[in-house]
Amino acid sequence: KVKPQRKRKRGEEQFFEEDVSQYDDSLSFQDMNLSRPLLKAITALGFKQPTPVQKACIPVGLLGKDICACAATGTGKTAAFMLPVLERLIYKPRQAPVTRVLVLVPTRELGIQVHAVTKQLAQFSSITACLAVGGLDIKTQEAALRAGPDILIATPGRLIDHLHNCPSFHLGSVEVLILDEADRMLDEYFEEQMKEIIRLCARHRQTMLFSATMTDEVKDLASVSLKNPVRVFVNSNTDVAPFLRQEFVRIRPSREGDREAIVAALLTRTFPDHVMLFTQTKKQAHRLHILLGLLGLRVGELHGDLSQAQRLEGLRRFKDEQIDVLVATDVAARGLDIEGVKTVVNFTMPNTVKHYVHRVGRTARAGRAGRSVSLVGEEERKMLKEIVKAAKAPVKARVLPQDVILRFREKIERLEPDVYAVLRLEREERELQRSEAQINTAKRKLERGAQEAAKGASRSWFQTQEERKQEKLAKALQEFDLALRGKKRRKKFMKESQKKAQLTPEERSQFEVLKAQMYAERLAKRNRRAPRARAMPDDDPPARTGAGRQPCICSAGGAGLAVTLTALSCRPSFEDRKRLGLAARRKGGNPKARSR
Repeated sequence: KVKPQRKRKRGEEQFFEEDVSQYDDSLSFQDMNLSRPLLKAITALGFKQPTPVQKACIPVGLLGKDICACAATGTGKTAAFMLPVLERLIYKPRQAPVTRVLVLVPTRELGIQVHAVTKQLAQFSSITACLAVGGLDIKTQEAALRAGPDILIATPGRLIDHLHNCPSFHLGSVEVLILDEADRMLDEYFEEQMKEIIRLCARHRQTMLFSATMTDEVKDLASVSLKNPVRVFVNSNTDVAPFLRQEFVRIRPSREGDREAIVAALLTRTFPDHVMLFTQTKKQAHRLHILLGLLGLRVGELHGDLSQAQRLEGLRRFKDEQIDVLVATDVAARGLDIEGVKTVVNFTMPNTVKHYVHRVGRTARAGRAGRSVSLVGEEERKMLKEIVKAAKAPVKARVLPQDVILRFREKIERLEPDVYAVLRLEREERELQRSEAQINTAKRKLERGAQEAAKGASRSWFQTQEERKQEKLAKALQEFDLALRGKKRRKKFMKESQKKAQLTPEERSQFEVLKAQMYAERLAKRNRRAPRARAMPDDDPPARTGAGRQPCICSAGGAGLAVTLTALSCRPSFEDRKRLGLAARRKGGNPKARSR
């Protein structure tokens, strides 16, 4: 059984109705009062015993209560929210063809996986499910939405596109809203889209929020979307799988350029198949894909620069064992359940320990054994210490003979001209495809004619393109507010790398490590910031007090504590000064303060 949780803050206790983290360990699927079609599907899928998160969430979900759940990766969260939803739909059949359940996911691949699991669980019932994610044909999705599927699995961007441009589709009949991997959706700047979707959903609904980490942003979203939720915190998201063997390869300060050679040696000599290789950047992932292919390995890639069809094809080939190594960025580190992954290799350490847990969580899933091998440089040793401290099983050090590393480094140096030739050919091909696409678009416009083009209404969006750009820019500026040291290092490194046509292996590795460090710095700075105070508007405007100032009632954080702030020395903003015609403030600031 799970250990008792530590005493929580008073505000948190007020927000959650109850805590069911202490679940009944002897509970089985048969004890959960599930319908016969679901039990038949569970048996067909080979599920024998429910996982801890399923034991905790399914009984609460069947009662129709709101859930705020936090559980480690690979613990069966999809079945934990889908089984109570399917039971509800079977017990209470629909009267009209309307969508009653909405599942929001952060990535297209996770959406496809959730859709596949839903279809398998509902195979012995008449419940229909539809997938609406980016990169797939929009007209086919619109036709499926018009038919009114029972369950809709969608990414926020494509869902809002359909809501604004498909007249017959709405969310007014949604009875259950599920937010899967909510922390990842907030990381991807989906906050405004998610709030818009929650606003468009029916007010009287059941909401389930599942997140691997409970950040302040997730708590804010929970306070907006959940009503008297039940708290389900099964196990810490910083715990790795129990049967995972963690290994680390030390990179000496002067040998940073050996990373590619070490990875090539590991994959050709020790781990030949069922391997996921994680990198920090898309550029490095693509380079390793080319390099390992030239070394004779069957390799695929998965990152944001690929089209949706290419991403799905890469995943399918890896699952069907047509390729042995899948090189990926963190786009594949969340939620994806790929059966048979034996080894996870980290080219560089990820941004945080939580990201590391998600990466290595692709192996040793659902009680199986697995192995992770991470390359650790001198600047990444702090994170290594945290991982070793949190590890419940001994952590191993892997050492490669220096002559093997040198041999592979020489091989890579001989292959460099071929790598750059492939990159150049790809660049030329992309430019050719872009030109062809522009010519085809121009031809279509000419064929349609001016009148037909005027008739067709363009697709609308709840934010204009300029507003979306401004929002992204504001978020980016907020996150890239680095320490001076980070800014100087980044600027210097970028300037030097732009001068050179080809980077050395050391510089490529330095760039990967630098990206992770910059993220860690931003995260640390964000965590040091005081929690935002949210203003609570009064029903009656209070009488003005004192010298023209009025008290302000604010709610600090999620605790719901009211604090009266009086005598605030608030100067007018730049916009207010401009509107009121006040004299602009001098750039030098206060002369008295300067003289002091």
